[in-house]
Amino acid sequence: MFFIIMIGTCLPLSIQAQQAPKPVGPVPNARQIEWYHREIIAFFHFGMNTFTNDNEGDGKASPQLFNPTALNCKQWTNVLKKAGIPCAILVAKHADGFCNWPSAHTDYSVKNSKWKNGRGDVVKEFAAACKADGIKAGIYLGPHDRHDSRYGTPAYSDYYASQLSELLRNYGPIWEIWWDGAGADKLTTEFYTRWADTVRRLQPQCVVFGTKNSYRFADCRWVGNESGFSGDPCWSTINPNSIRDEADHIKELNEGEIDGTAYVPAEVDVSIRPSWFYHPEEDNKVKSVATLWDIYFNSVGRNSVLLLNYPPNKEGLIPAVDTQRTDSLRWLINNTFKTNLAKGASIRSLHVRGAKYNPANLVDNSESTWYAGSDAFTTDTITFQLASAKTFDVLKLQEVIELGHRTTGWSVDYSMDGKNWIAIPEATGKQSIGYKWLVRFRPVTATHVRLRITAGKACPVLHSFGIYKQPKAS
Repeated sequence: MFFIIMIGTCLPLSIQAQQAPKPVGPVPNARQIEWYHREIIAFFHFGMNTFTNDNEGDGKASPQLFNPTALNCKQWTNVLKKAGIPCAILVAKHADGFCNWPSAHTDYSVKNSKWKNGRGDVVKEFAAACKADGIKAGIYLGPHDRHDSRYGTPAYSDYYASQLSELLRNYGPIWEIWWDGAGADKLTTEFYTRWADTVRRLQPQCVVFGTKNSYRFADCRWVGNESGFSGDPCWSTINPNSIRDEADHIKELNEGEIDGTAYVPAEVDVSIRPSWFYHPEEDNKVKSVATLWDIYFNSVGRNSVLLLNYPPNKEGLIPAVDTQRTDSLRWLINNTFKTNLAKGASIRSLHVRGAKYNPANLVDNSESTWYAGSDAFTTDTITFQLASAKTFDVLKLQEVIELGHRTTGWSVDYSMDGKNWIAIPEATGKQSIGYKWLVRFRPVTATHVRLRITAGKACPVLHSFGIYKQPKAS
C-alpha cells in the first residue's frame, strides 16, 4: 500500500548531491529553535488584580489586599507536568504596577502586603518550583505601569531597567521575557534598546516576546488576537515594521509574510477562562476540552507556539476544573500522535537528493535525519504504500526550520489502489509548513497516501510526515 508525497522527477542516486541544501531566506536563531520545541507554554496571571477582581487595575489598590493564604507554586508546576507543558511565564508586574517580588525600587510590592507579613516573594517561589519540576521559567514584566508617575520618562527607563536586572540576576535561568504592547505606546525603541541589552547581557538564552517599539528585539511576535488561532498560512517570517505598527498589520501578524525580512514566529496567547485573571464567576466558563483541542490544532498545528493562561485563584492555587481540562488535552495529544500509521510503509519520491536524505527518514522518528529533494526541483511527490489499509483523520508535516521556509504549496491525497487518487479537501492547496503543520478531516481509509509539493522557493527539506487517528474520548 502506498502513501505519496510529490516532489519532482527521479534522478539517479549517483548524480544526486549529498551535501545539505543551503538555507533559504531568514532562519531561526538557537533561542527560537528551543522555543519552538516547547510547543505549549503556560501563562500565570496572578497579582493585585486577582484580589480586586479586575483585569486592568488602576495602580491605586492597597498592597494590603494581596494575601494568597495557600499559595503553592509547586501545585502549579505539578499541573504543568501532568499537562506536558515544559515552560511557564509568570506575571511579575502587570500594568497596575504591583510587583510580585520584594523589589528594592518600589514600595508597591509584596513587601508591603499582609502575605507572610511582607516577607514573601512569589517570583522566588515560582522559580524554585519550576527548577524542582524541570519547568523552564519565564517572566512577564509589564512595560506599562499605571502606578508609577514616572511612566514614559527617562526616569522610568531607569526604574524598569533596575527591576529587569533584579529579576534576571536573582532568580536563576529566565527562558522568556514578555514585553506586552498594551498601553505601552509612550515607551520608545530607545528604551527597549537599553532593556534588550540588559536581557542579552544577563540572560543570553532568553527569548524576547516583542511588540510595537520592542520590535527590533523580538524573537517571537504577537499573533494579532487572543483567541488562540494562528492564520492559514502562518509564516515565521515577517517584515519588522508589521510588528512595530501592529494596529495596521493584524493580518500580517496572524499570517506572517512569505517574503518577510526577519524570522519572528507567532506566539499564540489565550486564556483557559474568559479573563486573564481569576474571577469566581467564571468557574463554569472554563474552556471545554473540545475547544482546547481546536486551539491546539490552530496554534501548535499552524507553525506557532501556544501560550495558555491559567489564572490562579485568591488562595494561590489553580482550580481543579482548569487542571482537568488540560489533563484531558494532554491525553488527546499523546494518544493521537503516539502511532504514526505511515511507519513501516514503502516510501518513494520523485526527486530524492541522495541516500543520506532518503524519504524513509520522514517516518523514522529521529531528530537528526530528514528528507531533502534535489536542488534541480522545487516540487516533488512522495508516495507511501502502507503495509495494510489504514483509517486516519489527522496528518502532520514538518520542515527543517534551520534551512528556512522553502515549500510554498502542498496537498495530500489518498487512494485504495495507488492509481485513483482522492484529495483531502482540508489538506489541498496549503502553503506554509514550518516547524509543524497539523490538519484534521473526516476519517478516510487508504492503502496509499501521497504528499504533493506543488511550489517552493527551493528544493523541499522535510523533517517528518505522519498520519494518525484521533482516539475516542475516554
